[in-house]
Amino acid sequence: MPDEAAREPAADEARRLLHEWNGYDPDEDEIARLDAELDRRLAEARG
Repeated sequence: MPDEAAREPAADEARRLLHEWNGYDPDEDEIARLDAELDRRLAEARG
């Protein structure tokens, strides 16, 4: 799995495209909440 620095440009591009497509523009708090939820789900899936 790529490290954080390698994933950051792809994440920025994804956010830009989502904003362009449908206006989605999460603030830093929402991004942190979504990241935490994703981490929780990944940990659950790994068992």
